[in-house]
Amino acid sequence: MEATSKEPRPRGRRIWMAIGAALLAAGIAAWVWASTPPTKPARSASAPVATATVKRGTISATETWSGTLGFGSPFGVTALAEGTVTRLANQGERLKRGDELFRLNERPVVLLYGKVPMYRDLTLGASGIDVRQLEENLAALGYGGFKVDDRYTSSTAAAVRAWQQDIAAAPTGTVARSDIVFLPSARQVDALRVAVGGHAVPGTPVLDLTGTQQIVSLQADLDDREIFEVDTAVTVVLPGGKEIRGTVDATTVVQPSGSGGGFEETMESESILEGEIALSRNAAAGLVGASVDVEVPIDERTDVLLVPVSALLALTEGGYGLEVVNEDGTTTIAAVQTGLFGGGEVEVEGDEIAEGTVVGVAGR
Repeated sequence: MEATSKEPRPRGRRIWMAIGAALLAAGIAAWVWASTPPTKPARSASAPVATATVKRGTISATETWSGTLGFGSPFGVTALAEGTVTRLANQGERLKRGDELFRLNERPVVLLYGKVPMYRDLTLGASGIDVRQLEENLAALGYGGFKVDDRYTSSTAAAVRAWQQDIAAAPTGTVARSDIVFLPSARQVDALRVAVGGHAVPGTPVLDLTGTQQIVSLQADLDDREIFEVDTAVTVVLPGGKEIRGTVDATTVVQPSGSGGGFEETMESESILEGEIALSRNAAAGLVGASVDVEVPIDERTDVLLVPVSALLALTEGGYGLEVVNEDGTTTIAAVQTGLFGGGEVEVEGDEIAEGTVVGVAGR
């Protein structure tokens, strides 16, 4: 698929017109037909060796941005109590609901799922969305005897005690703020910030977590915000040419630190767009950190006539033509107007061109 490659201006923006790239790739620049004006078609007695048939269909044009395959920005987990790190998850380990992140003085700190962070101790009489998150996790882990709502009742406390016994924690029936890390989904350990035996105080970095699903991170010009709307379908091209479907998951406007000028000038000339592309499946683990291409659709035509780009002739009087193969084997040069380029094809329109017309292609 022919495309335009973009990078943010601070890193050297590259812009190639799709038609130029397509024609250059096909080697058509050197294939110039010295024809008479289209009103008096030139005929040839020798049919081309290679031909293609004009078809009717849909064509899409894309632009391409460079990105990096990874797992997204890490989330730092810090200690919320003082103690000695007695156990620690392994580098690269995947952690799901109920798994232990680390222990302080043998008190486990556990990953549970939720969007609201753990911001207080939870005990009998507490109410709120964090209570519901805790109860949803207990139910998902197989504990029962309580109603999943936003109230911390004696039944909730009984389920908490059963859970605490199973994870070798003191069965107090209450959950301290330092006992749980709420995150939206499963995570994997990206980096360890302390070692087993190290001393921690509230705020000490312990480990960094990332998601388990690969994403592609990229940067674009702020002018491209509309192209990278959330949920836009894209194609990620891996090293070697394999493709994976992706979706724009999030975008953020970032202002580089240390930029000069006033606020408005900085916003216009310095700010960039950072995007994250969620993949439909993970690529090979060995490709993490590799540079990839992200192809984003920018235009589309439906129900149009299409030919291979290599069928185009550059006419000496200007414009483009097609070598039409007649029924008797002779050929005629027909002038055409070109439209959208994409995927090695080009949209064409001409008085002598219709669906099913046989034309010559380069490579004879």
